[in-house]
Amino acid sequence: MAPGFETTSLRGGMVPMGHVLNVDHFKMSAPTFPPHPHAGFSAVTYMLPWSRGAFVNRDSLGDRSMIAPGDLHWTLAGSGMMHEEIPVTSGTVCEGLQIFVKLREGNELAAPRAFHVSAEKFPVVRQAAGEARILVGAWQGVAASIPEQENTNLIHFSLRGEIKIEVPPGFQAFAFVLRGNGRINGSGAGLGAVDSLPPGVTVLSGEEFDVLIGISDPMPMAPHFSGPFCMFDTAELTNAKRRFAAGEMGHLAPSF
Repeated sequence: MAPGFETTSLRGGMVPMGHVLNVDHFKMSAPTFPPHPHAGFSAVTYMLPWSRGAFVNRDSLGDRSMIAPGDLHWTLAGSGMMHEEIPVTSGTVCEGLQIFVKLREGNELAAPRAFHVSAEKFPVVRQAAGEARILVGAWQGVAASIPEQENTNLIHFSLRGEIKIEVPPGFQAFAFVLRGNGRINGSGAGLGAVDSLPPGVTVLSGEEFDVLIGISDPMPMAPHFSGPFCMFDTAELTNAKRRFAAGEMGHLAPSF
């Protein structure tokens, strides 16, 4: 583990996660990952609202964004791009989620682009039992600011009571506990706990209990990985490596 970096991870295969490949709950207080490429999926950074620190995101498309507490930055890598994310202030802990979402077969080579949503721009559904921040997708008829991404819904629930979630038939869903202690379908769950949610009604309950819920349709086949690239066809992995070696994913000088 690099100094100034720690993580708790949820990987596809641990529970069914649809198009979500992984969720990493990280704490980073020093620059850790120099500029690196991605292709075939979206790399999503969600800085948790209670994070002390913020990130600076830079990419080979020319984007430079501050990911402040409560912000989300969605890097749709598509055919390939470079990026770097580091703490604004070294020594200050940044706490957030890094989420990889697999692009559909027809979208793997889409033109890369990035979306940014600041904390105050998220649609929020408030109930007596708590609130739901809709990061991507929709819940109870309220849609997120980011255009629909691979039929994937990511929702941050902050609870002070009991709330019910409907998982549609044919979809896969998971819960990842971010803070506090509560119950998921009657079972106790604390920080870092993971649960697979079956189709139908899921009940979340707790006081000061924060949970990420992901709901997505299943991937049609298992993807293949090679380092920072993820494709359904191994031939496309070879092409991704070639494009990167040829500089076709852009260039980004390291900042540390």
